[in-house]
Amino acid sequence: MIFYIPENQEVLIKSFNSKLRNQIRKPIREGLTVKIGGAEFIDDFYNIFAENMRDLGSPVHSKKFIAEALNAFPNTANVFIVYGNKKPLAGSVTIGFKDTLSNPWASSLRRYSHLAPNMLLYWSMLEFACQQGYKRFDFGRSTLGEGTYKFKEQWGAKPEPLYWYRLSKTNDQNWGGQPDKDKMSRAIEYWKKLPVPLTKIIGPKIRKYISL
Repeated sequence: MIFYIPENQEVLIKSFNSKLRNQIRKPIREGLTVKIGGAEFIDDFYNIFAENMRDLGSPVHSKKFIAEALNAFPNTANVFIVYGNKKPLAGSVTIGFKDTLSNPWASSLRRYSHLAPNMLLYWSMLEFACQQGYKRFDFGRSTLGEGTYKFKEQWGAKPEPLYWYRLSKTNDQNWGGQPDKDKMSRAIEYWKKLPVPLTKIIGPKIRKYISL
């Protein structure tokens, strides 16, 4: 999902409908604030990220992996954290490359969703992209029509297809690339019940073998 960034912030905010603008203003009225930086915010980000991934039923990357991504792009990688009463409520990582600012990871704490920290988070990333002169904002992958797709679409992002290729030693043409859905559903439900500290330990050991 790709958003083409207007020439300035005034045009950017006017490109959103009134409902979206109100959703952006809500967390500001609630007193939420945003900080942008680097490795000094990685602990706050990772705690949010790990809890959100647990709630989604997915193993989390290691904190070291996130840190290495920041180290690999020292001049263009940033961490965004939304705070409420000094508590981190939402966070993301962005990486700039050429004319595109990409958002590989973003999460928010579900128990604070009534404050809409996620809306302020995404507005801050888009505003930053505009200020820095990027032409495109990469929201990342989404399945057509699903919740994340609709969330990104409301900001004005447009779908661009990704093509997947598989090399087979047996020339098998029937591979669909989809795991057993029943087994996957059960695994997700079990994972959601795990304590977050435990997922931080065992999640990275599993996650490195998951391609998606």
